[in-house]
Amino acid sequence: MSTGIQPGDVVLVNLPTHEPKGHEPEGLRPAIIVAVPSGYLRFPIVLVVPVTSQGGNWANQNPILYHQIPRGTGGLPRPSVALIDQVRAVDMKRITTYLGALEQQLLQNIRHSLVELITA
Repeated sequence: MSTGIQPGDVVLVNLPTHEPKGHEPEGLRPAIIVAVPSGYLRFPIVLVVPVTSQGGNWANQNPILYHQIPRGTGGLPRPSVALIDQVRAVDMKRITTYLGALEQQLLQNIRHSLVELITA
């Protein structure tokens, strides 16, 4: 199934609310497409890393899990942080808007961090 969505695309995605409330991002927010599964799928999904513009000291403490993204990169209007520790699968129906695309090196860095997270 060809969707036109590719790894490295930055999109707005509507993330569901959670009950009970936790620390997972919710609502309409930017996210980076990190993988588009191929082959037969029960449902059309993509793997995304949510992005926040709410940086802080925490964002500098673990550069493996929190990648800094400069303003304007991938269509992001503000300096942002990729939340590697919040990676998730989402249904393609949750994607509302295409914002832009990351440079390949930044996407590779984020994917490398995902591998480190999973194999730690």
